[in-house]
Amino acid sequence: MEKIKGIIYTRVSSDEQVKGTSLDFQEEQCRNYCKEKGIEVLAVFREEGASAKTADRAEFLRAIEFCRKNKGKIDAFVVAKVDRFARNTEDHFYVRKTLLDYKVTLRSVAEPIGNNPAEKFIETVLAGSSEFDNAIRKQRCIDGMSERINKGIFPWKPPIGYECSHFKKQGEKKTEPDLPDKEIFPIIQKALKEYAKGLYSQVELSKLLDKWGLKSIRGKETTLQFINRILGKYLNFYTGVLVNPWTGEKIEGLHKAMITKEEFHKIQLIRTGKKQLNKYVRYNPNFPLRRTIICALCNTPLTGSSPRGNGGRYFYYHCRNKECQMFGKSIVKKTIEKEFLQYLEKITPKEKFLNLFKETVLDLWQEKGKGFESEAKKYEKRLEIIQAKRKRIFEMREDGSYTKQEFQERKEETDNEIVTTKISLDESRIEQFDIEGVLTYATNFISNLGRQWFDLLPESRPRFQKLVFPEGIPYDKNKGFGTAKLGVIFNLNQQFLRVKSPQKSQVVDPGRVELPTPLCHRGILPLDYGPLCALGKSRTSIFSLGGKYSIH
Repeated sequence: MEKIKGIIYTRVSSDEQVKGTSLDFQEEQCRNYCKEKGIEVLAVFREEGASAKTADRAEFLRAIEFCRKNKGKIDAFVVAKVDRFARNTEDHFYVRKTLLDYKVTLRSVAEPIGNNPAEKFIETVLAGSSEFDNAIRKQRCIDGMSERINKGIFPWKPPIGYECSHFKKQGEKKTEPDLPDKEIFPIIQKALKEYAKGLYSQVELSKLLDKWGLKSIRGKETTLQFINRILGKYLNFYTGVLVNPWTGEKIEGLHKAMITKEEFHKIQLIRTGKKQLNKYVRYNPNFPLRRTIICALCNTPLTGSSPRGNGGRYFYYHCRNKECQMFGKSIVKKTIEKEFLQYLEKITPKEKFLNLFKETVLDLWQEKGKGFESEAKKYEKRLEIIQAKRKRIFEMREDGSYTKQEFQERKEETDNEIVTTKISLDESRIEQFDIEGVLTYATNFISNLGRQWFDLLPESRPRFQKLVFPEGIPYDKNKGFGTAKLGVIFNLNQQFLRVKSPQKSQVVDPGRVELPTPLCHRGILPLDYGPLCALGKSRTSIFSLGGKYSIH
């Protein structure tokens, strides 16, 4: 019996995979498959290097052409998975039909595909049976876990502070509630109870946890992400409540609770800013500038007080450092807040700067899309040329310039080029984004800082102040406000004012202009929206103001 002959095609979709082992692993899978099926491998086509960085399919075209030129000699076109072959259904079946015309069968290592009716029927039945079986297994697993939750048993690994039941490690279902961790439980419990009193911020809470020994136990510092988990995701569990993820129902757990339900509600109110605050709570609506304004002499954040007098309550800001010369020297609330509004007016970016900033970011965004657009146009032009060539081939057949055999060979060669180019064109498309509308909204927001601050809800003002003055702003009772480190956009504006003729920089990497979509509350666009914010550790030069200024 004549041995089956075939070729192997491997492809990756990113440069990182080229540098890794994806191609080698695919080839190994395909070779093992060929060995098992008795297929002699005549050639291997690897899509790697520069071609993996774009939508080009140079090796794919070579593989198709190899099948055409060796028509009748190649039996199998082997891939690791069909998604390495083509990314959409139309392309997939077009190329598969082309291969069948060359008497070549597509073989997939991962999927049981075939060409005859029996194979197609079996493939359909197997796929349906597998899907049904997986669905049944999944539902049984869900029902079992849901039943344990309803009985007060947490079926997964418990949050930090509890010891996980060992039954699951032995392959058995968890039947007992999780027990408190003797070392970590009391530390987390103390932190939650202190936070419920409204005495500490989340940053302060993380430092306290490390001070109380959590850092030494875990071997790493406590981060804000960790604090967010224990105050959010894990809080129901710490209250003794289990939440069924499939029904949303809350069930009383059998494990020992860390905090009471009253403390649970207090923590939630503090995090949402709805808790009735007192003079010990961080964000007092009567003193919105607390912890933003710092004493110019000792760098201690100012606090507030409201003593009673004959005319009712009087509101003052003052330094709380007993060793400072400003201790006990009160500043009238209305006076300092009026000066604060004047300072905001002073640092508010003017129209000239905002227009230049908007134009610059728009240019960057448009530049970012040029590479994709250019690549798409390249394939469109190539497709037009190939289709014109195909038309000429038919004309030359009609006028007798080509024999039937020559015509068929030239036609098939051109058809392969067309399908390969179409696949590349499909993969080079990009979606557009209305960045202009976003920038208009953002620049309108920051063009009147004083009014924005005045209109904000009291609990929202500290966040606003943090964005404008990330490290606070010093204040001297006799001299007023001093120089403060400003947020990125406002610092950029200050540099803009110091240059006579600022120009848009041409050194920006458009790949770094990104637009995340953080939640926007009360219809106000956050100052950290899109290109105005720092993303990760990237640095993006925006203006040339006597040198590059970086957003970072």
